[in-house]
Amino acid sequence: MSTITVRPLREEEIPAAVEVSCAAFGERPTQEEREIYQHSFDVERSLCAFDADTMVGTSLALSLELTLPGPGVLPVGGLTWVAVLPTQRRRGILRQLVAGQFEDMVRRGEPASALIASEGNIYSRFGYGPATSAVSFSVERAQAAFIRPVRAEGRIVLLTDEEAAAELPAIYERIRRLQPGRVTRSDRWWTEYLFDPQEQREGGGGMFHAKYATSPGVADGYVTYRFKEETLGWTSRTTLLVVELLAADPGVYSALWDYVLNTDLVHTVSFSRGRVDEPLRWLLADPRALTVSAMGDDLWIRLLDIPRALHARTYGAAGDIVFEVDDTFLAPNRTTFALRVGQAEIPDIECAVTTARAELALGTSSLAAAYLGGVSFATLAAAGLVRELRQGSVGRADAMFSAATAPYCGTIF
Repeated sequence: MSTITVRPLREEEIPAAVEVSCAAFGERPTQEEREIYQHSFDVERSLCAFDADTMVGTSLALSLELTLPGPGVLPVGGLTWVAVLPTQRRRGILRQLVAGQFEDMVRRGEPASALIASEGNIYSRFGYGPATSAVSFSVERAQAAFIRPVRAEGRIVLLTDEEAAAELPAIYERIRRLQPGRVTRSDRWWTEYLFDPQEQREGGGGMFHAKYATSPGVADGYVTYRFKEETLGWTSRTTLLVVELLAADPGVYSALWDYVLNTDLVHTVSFSRGRVDEPLRWLLADPRALTVSAMGDDLWIRLLDIPRALHARTYGAAGDIVFEVDDTFLAPNRTTFALRVGQAEIPDIECAVTTARAELALGTSSLAAAYLGGVSFATLAAAGLVRELRQGSVGRADAMFSAATAPYCGTIF
């Protein structure tokens, strides 16, 4: 008989939740880190697992807003701090925690959930799909000449830590609405981000912040970065590690990268979580100077209310598609839906359960992966994850779900 129970976290149990989570992720936090992490837990959205009276698992949901193609927005439950002690594996605890969070998200009217996965093979079983991707790349500064001079109307201004805390959140909030895949960031998120814990520094030093100012009180972008130095005998080699670079338009983007790539005493510039369609390659006189070393998943999405989620975004082409969804975790989604887009790029959309014959068949994780246009139905079909039941339906679905910009999140939560 199972002795595991799942219930909301109590205020006095927050320190224990931090210890359980850190132990599950193999982390020994400092006292200062403990205090920061404890502020992350919201008892109203935390569910924890207990074996008798001992906490053995944690989970937390964040109230987020996701930018969609269009652009539009969708409220989502951001799943995070999901952890089970290594001594409690294979007892169904993770499944209970996720199921409980889904129930709460549905009650709150959130038609989707999102997360950043610690491992790539965990969350597809719960219906999540990798909806955005990111790449790691580097540029040797000696090869970083631009194909044409950057003509900047604004100027780069270095910020103190206090200025960054005051200014960056507002800049991000404005720009994230332009990029499908980005999510809102809470005050708690910014506190932890700017605290800059040691384990997030990639071997480098503390963060620097620089904004692009077009006029007093107006900033259209920023870059956050750090330096990593390696001593080689009597010399040293310095890498500038970009943590984040946001720009409201192509001109600001070029100016910020020009600043980064022309920083003195730097040999290499690297970015561990860039966009898959990063324009920087096309700014360089030698596109080969930008070397991609890795590509991986970024934001995972789980559709809880499929009609509402599909109705919220705009589409690249008008059309109709009928698709059958296999959802092994949420029975209400295990049915057939009809999506009709009357006109491209405007909100003329209908989506509902139907008795019509399906043209496509796919799992809910595959539908989530294609939701933002980050992966094509053709690619999923080639991998055996989408079945075309009517000839031409895969191409039609790709035309409808296409997006002008590759989705990108860039926020670890």
